[in-house]
Amino acid sequence: MNLFIGSQIYAQPTLKLADVALMHEMRETPSPYNKQVVEDRAVSFQWILPSEINLPDDPLDGMESKLAHIDCRNLRYKIRYSQDSTLKKGVISAVTKWPLYNPEKDLEAGKWYWQYGYVQANGDVQWSDILQFTVKYNPGKFLPPSLKTVLNGLPATHPRVWAVKGELETFRMRARSMPESTWYLERAERILETVMLTVDDIDTSKIGTLDNEVKRKALLTRESRRIVDAEESNTEVLIRSYLLTGDRRYSNEAMKRITEMVDWKNNPNMIGDFNASTMLSLASMAYDSFYNILSVAEKRMLLDEIRHYGNDFYYNYNNHLENHIADNHVWQMTLRILTMAAFSAYGELPEAETWVDYCYNVWLARFPGLNKDGGWHNGDSYFQVNIRTLIEVPYFFSRLTGFDYFRDPWYEGSAMYTIYQQPPFSRASGNGSSHRNVKSPSGVRVGYADALARLTGNTYAADYVHRILAEQPNVLRRTFMAKPGDLSWFRMQCDKPLPAGKGLNDLPLTYIFPQTGIATFMSDWKETRHNAMLSFRSSPYGSTSHALANQNAFNVYYGGEPLFYSSGHHISFTDAHSVYCHRATRAHNSILVNGMGQRIGVEGYGWIPRHYTGDKVSYLVGDASNAYGEVISPLWQERGVQSELDFSPQNGWDKNHLKTFRRHIVSLGGAELIFIYDELEADTAVTWSYLLHTEKAPMKVIQEENRTSVSTVNDKGISTAYIFTPDMLSVNQTDSFFYPAVNWLRADAKGNFPPYENHWHFAATTSNQKVYRFATFISTHGKQEPEVVPQRLADGSFRFGNWTIHINLSVEGKPFFSVKDESGGVSVVYDDSTLIKEGDKENKLADTLPELEI
Repeated sequence: MNLFIGSQIYAQPTLKLADVALMHEMRETPSPYNKQVVEDRAVSFQWILPSEINLPDDPLDGMESKLAHIDCRNLRYKIRYSQDSTLKKGVISAVTKWPLYNPEKDLEAGKWYWQYGYVQANGDVQWSDILQFTVKYNPGKFLPPSLKTVLNGLPATHPRVWAVKGELETFRMRARSMPESTWYLERAERILETVMLTVDDIDTSKIGTLDNEVKRKALLTRESRRIVDAEESNTEVLIRSYLLTGDRRYSNEAMKRITEMVDWKNNPNMIGDFNASTMLSLASMAYDSFYNILSVAEKRMLLDEIRHYGNDFYYNYNNHLENHIADNHVWQMTLRILTMAAFSAYGELPEAETWVDYCYNVWLARFPGLNKDGGWHNGDSYFQVNIRTLIEVPYFFSRLTGFDYFRDPWYEGSAMYTIYQQPPFSRASGNGSSHRNVKSPSGVRVGYADALARLTGNTYAADYVHRILAEQPNVLRRTFMAKPGDLSWFRMQCDKPLPAGKGLNDLPLTYIFPQTGIATFMSDWKETRHNAMLSFRSSPYGSTSHALANQNAFNVYYGGEPLFYSSGHHISFTDAHSVYCHRATRAHNSILVNGMGQRIGVEGYGWIPRHYTGDKVSYLVGDASNAYGEVISPLWQERGVQSELDFSPQNGWDKNHLKTFRRHIVSLGGAELIFIYDELEADTAVTWSYLLHTEKAPMKVIQEENRTSVSTVNDKGISTAYIFTPDMLSVNQTDSFFYPAVNWLRADAKGNFPPYENHWHFAATTSNQKVYRFATFISTHGKQEPEVVPQRLADGSFRFGNWTIHINLSVEGKPFFSVKDESGGVSVVYDDSTLIKEGDKENKLADTLPELEI
């Protein structure tokens, strides 16, 4: 019997979803939602915006926001909550300017009831239904203090943000012995001898050659940032060098440069929120750091700049950011900069009081993570541009209050994400825009792991740092002054040592992030250069923001280098190649249905219904049954129009015929041997295309009647995928992209546009079938190691190493497989539910929805 709960249809043990999306561009569910149990952190009340401003506005570089002319300053909401179900006794109420409210004190354990209301122009309140939630007692609950406590700790003097006046000499003495201090001072001396760049140095020569306005503004934004970022870096080094030494040469040169840059906002080539945030950052840094040596006129000039840019950012965020799934630039950088500017000018600029209130309470409500498991849905490249925000903002709050903001359990999960999604000396996991650029853990990532280890006591992160520094002692220096990710200043501020204890060798070989919808399977933590690895994604976030349409896709590595790997190039957010050949499903090791891929937007979602991590076997199933079809996201439809994209069947999007796509993955002792079982069903007969990709060389393909083997090699290892099917497949391999990769945006330092290389693409396509099954055995190993080849036995089962595997490959009957080791002590049996036995332990798995918000 089916149970209907909300829009999900529960038919145990397999759960079929009817939701158009699990996540939303803008919040569609209040928090706490009805009957939620809250036990790990303080309650934060959040609710849906009024319909007229509840717009998924996320403009592309250089494009104007649809919300830019909507004034939200007079919006008001009411909230009331009580342990009385009628909300008549013991009611606590508040009026808010934003769709959120953080109580000053934690709520007592027990049942609570609450309502939110929209205040109308005539003063009437349109109230929501009464919602119920339960607060559980938990002595380890994360309970950050209220803004009042934060402000009580804010010094009245300056500097107060990037250093503290009363501690300045102690800080300088400690910093002198650290290499980072030398990096700043050596760079500062060179800057004193360097001629400043100006807005006249922005290269606009190639902008007129581009064929649409989105491209033209994207290139102008990038070329202007090239100048602005360079001068930001130079000026920031000068400011920090003054704080380290008190040498007026540095402050004088910094003020000279800032005074020149103040007029840049009047130049038409200065576009983009990152350029604006640069000016806010430099003005507030100079104001706070030089406060005691500035003239009255200089203070007025800097405060005027802080007011100008600060108001712009606040008005853009106010009653939008709070409810947006992932406003990229804001979380990456600009909210951090507004936060620091607000506290720099607090008490001296009236508007800063509102900014402080907003920034702190948005942080408590929404950050540091957008879910609980610590994963990053946008992938590794765009994870790394958030790192200064993730460390500097809570570290600043910790310094003001004495409360440890890194006790937030999200940070423990983030340490695991940092380690598992890019082990030492490995390429990144292959998820998110520009993932191909993350070729080995950079100084930014190592610096983040270092900070997490010091701040949380995570010894795995400490070992991650030790291992990489042992072989790459200059890795941190190489990313000194990296705009979004360098933590050199933090390391001089923080006097906590790296902790000692359990290292990477003690970690399990598998780690799964069910809310983010990603997983990593490993074979060897002791020697990662001989490690086989498989990464996987099936995510509730779909393919919006910087996420890709790669639900139920995997990547395979050996020795840290990719073998079967996602393809395509991220040129710009909505460049035709980037969308058709990097974001789109055809770029990934997944499945096409009638040649069609997954939706772009939150509607193209997957999820991980079941997972298990054991000593000798690990397992998950990804479900992409709801991912396919036409692009229906209003946000992405609009972007398509702006960027002249065509989300048509000719380009890979059509009406959906898919009913079921569940991909089971079993790690047989480690990632050297992987078994994959795909169960597929459509509402009519369709073709099913099994995709594999490589970067540098063609795959070796051998086809037999019911088996297709596909091999690829890198400098260190080999991987072969043995694909078994009910019948013969039609195979094709090409080194041409569906749409060519033309570099029109990313010039090098000399103004040249390096070409993008082609990749190799394999597709094995079935005849028209309503139901289909693929069984894949992946053997990954070093070049000197023997290949493990699956053998089909007389009874129709398979032998793969020390494992015996029975499979229903027929298009008739129920999906089924069983996997057993030679001794019989370990088994995985899938027959509607999944039964896993390992030694004396037995686990029966049924589908479970991840806990999600927004």
